[in-house]
Amino acid sequence: LPTSLGEIISWRRNMEHCGFTRTRYGSISISSYPTGQIGLLLAEKDAYAASDYPSILTRYRNMVKAGKKTTYYHPPLQKGCFLLPLWVHDTIYGEEDSSDLLCKTNEIYLTKES
Repeated sequence: LPTSLGEIISWRRNMEHCGFTRTRYGSISISSYPTGQIGLLLAEKDAYAASDYPSILTRYRNMVKAGKKTTYYHPPLQKGCFLLPLWVHDTIYGEEDSSDLLCKTNEIYLTKES
């Protein structure tokens, strides 16, 4: 894993040199993938244009109401994929302000009324 973390750090630097203002590492579980886990880097050129969590919830609720619910995705997964063990977070981000990893969240949860 340490060599993978070094590559993540290197890729993040490369993305910054290409003009991306924010790059974040995430990890998702995929049962059909041989190791069951896939790492990803999400890069944004305008981090402030990102959707806030209430907007993400609204889009998801509209998908569900339209009969397009998925068996995998739900909004907490989108937030959770960026949660890393502290030592991994510290290795990748160091002293960088990573408070944006909370996806501009307000603590709003899915309810049965939605």
